[in-house]
Amino acid sequence: MKNYFIRAVVAAVSYTAIYLLLDLIFKNVHSVREYVTSAIIFGLLFGVGCYLDDKGWNSWKKVGNLFKRKKTD
Repeated sequence: MKNYFIRAVVAAVSYTAIYLLLDLIFKNVHSVREYVTSAIIFGLLFGVGCYLDDKGWNSWKKVGNLFKRKKTD
């Protein structure tokens, strides 16, 4: 679990740095609260995505099984 947390924090910090850099380039700086909120949401989604990827829950086969019709005989 520690591994997923570290990945999420690194991704959130990287996301915030890129987001802030692009905002500075285009002169559209937002409040600190918006950057923190977006970093937390992105970090959580990234961490959950890494966890699901390692567990194999997001494979194409499993996604296909979600939409298959159940056979009724």
